[in-house]
Amino acid sequence: MSRTVAASDLEPAGSGKVQSVERALTVLRAFTEPGQRLSLAELAGRLDVHKSTASRLAMTLVSAGFLERGDDERLTLGPELVRLGRLAVSGRSLPEIARPVMDELAAQTGEAVTLSVPDAGEALTIAQSEGTFAVGLQSWLGKHAPLHATSDGKVLLAFGAAALPAGELVARTPDTITDRAALAAELARVRERGWGSSRGDFELGLNGAAAPILAPDGSCRGALCVSGPAYRVQTDDLAALGARCAAAAARIASLLDLAPSLPAPPTG
Repeated sequence: MSRTVAASDLEPAGSGKVQSVERALTVLRAFTEPGQRLSLAELAGRLDVHKSTASRLAMTLVSAGFLERGDDERLTLGPELVRLGRLAVSGRSLPEIARPVMDELAAQTGEAVTLSVPDAGEALTIAQSEGTFAVGLQSWLGKHAPLHATSDGKVLLAFGAAALPAGELVARTPDTITDRAALAAELARVRERGWGSSRGDFELGLNGAAAPILAPDGSCRGALCVSGPAYRVQTDDLAALGARCAAAAARIASLLDLAPSLPAPPTG
């Protein structure tokens, strides 16, 4: 027997919002981890509603394929969300897919966030989100930087997206790693911890951390980097910043999983 929609369900909740729709979206947003399963009691608690109200919302979402109910009666996200997700990212470029995550990371850290891919033996910046500080990073959009002297370049090298060009590794500053054996050891550390860093390697007074965006097949599709002046982005901050980059890069990678037809970036 179908349930009659109550008038209160259609009343705007706030600025033109429909309360029942807002609650349904809150249910979906309650799932924040892959494979997460939530009970009706947990959903009711997050919605701050009676369990019966949460049950009606869940039943509606289950019937539409947005949720699935397991044998233990716990709920998980359903296949309809996957279908819509594929439609949302289909045909979009890597910068378009990454932009919302980059903007969020820039707002959280206050520093500029860049997205780089390998090109002609260097790291090419293909997207940038500005930080919130008055003194920030210049625009690197469309510019190249040496792989061995930047945090994003080290990530591209460490995760196999690029290879070092032949010849001498040029020192950009006294802190640039120019010995290939020393660089190889640094890249091993980058692979082990899942993020890379630069401490004045490219420009004195400029520090940064970066992490790989790994496609479903394990290939590195780009490097996400946060950088800023050393008086704000200090050496002791790089581990936490690297972890933030890695988490954001993983979110972008999860969207790549929905867009398997995304063209590969240029390689150098």
